[in-house]
Amino acid sequence: MAAGACGLFLAAHGVGMLFAARALQGAAVGTATSALGAALVDLQPEGSAIAPVITIAAGQLGLAAGGLGTSALVQYGPAPTHLVWWLLLGVSLAAAVAVLAMPETVSGAGVLAALRPRVAVPRQARGTFAMALPCLIAAWMLSGFCLSLGPSLAAQVVGSPDLLWGGLVIFLVAGTGAAGPVVFRGVSGPAAMLAGCLLLLAGAMLTLAAIETTSAAAFLAGTAVAGAGFGTATLGALRTVSARAAPGQRAGLIAAIFIVCYLAFSVPVVAAGVAVTHVGLHRTALVYCAVIAVLAAVAAGSLIVRGRSPVPGTRSSGGTSQ
Repeated sequence: MAAGACGLFLAAHGVGMLFAARALQGAAVGTATSALGAALVDLQPEGSAIAPVITIAAGQLGLAAGGLGTSALVQYGPAPTHLVWWLLLGVSLAAAVAVLAMPETVSGAGVLAALRPRVAVPRQARGTFAMALPCLIAAWMLSGFCLSLGPSLAAQVVGSPDLLWGGLVIFLVAGTGAAGPVVFRGVSGPAAMLAGCLLLLAGAMLTLAAIETTSAAAFLAGTAVAGAGFGTATLGALRTVSARAAPGQRAGLIAAIFIVCYLAFSVPVVAAGVAVTHVGLHRTALVYCAVIAVLAAVAAGSLIVRGRSPVPGTRSSGGTSQ
């Protein structure tokens, strides 16, 4: 699907084809992310909690490399609207071949049955899932903000038309988003969520101040801090919620988590795009950051009140059961 999307981008000669390509690419990313996330949990060593770290860190490293690398290619390389898609086409085909070498983690299901979408939140996980929603929404709203409004804000705050500044914003938020889960990999899920929410809150407030004062240094610092919060909060939520599901329920639950994540990633950005046309980029960015800060504060407050166990009877065990 990802390779097909690249082909559509290469063949596109109008907006309609671009929308179709982006839709297919989004479906590819969502399908692969949830399936790989569940597979990594099944394949990780007994007693390990490394799978969520890899799931989040690898995706964020890809965003970091893609954001900075593609902006450099578009600014300084040849064929700015085609080269990146040829490169991604090759990478997607290589990844498809590599997946064939992975061991199957589910037995007894045929190919067509395995491809049938399954999205479900098990009864025993619903309370934890609801508790994690403000944290997930704030984190993925932040990611959508940086990938959509971030480059335009960088150009406005820095005062430079060089596209590399926009790529640097994406690199910072995604790069620190990959580092956060690695740094906090040894703590429990709720503790990682709390740390992530506090980092999100600090990063959003710093970004607010930077936009208001047009400080380039503060803007870049704010995106970096918020990016660390994004990765850490997502790790904590994924680890905490997925621990509440039995192995056979895990794929459907992780799919539900990422549906929430991608809705928070996309829907507020569309609303922000509409708002920009009416009130301008500056005011829209201020309100967007304020909403992220409020959600992060609510999530952090909820975690502090509940302590480190979001569900009665759930014990912390250094990150393995959480």
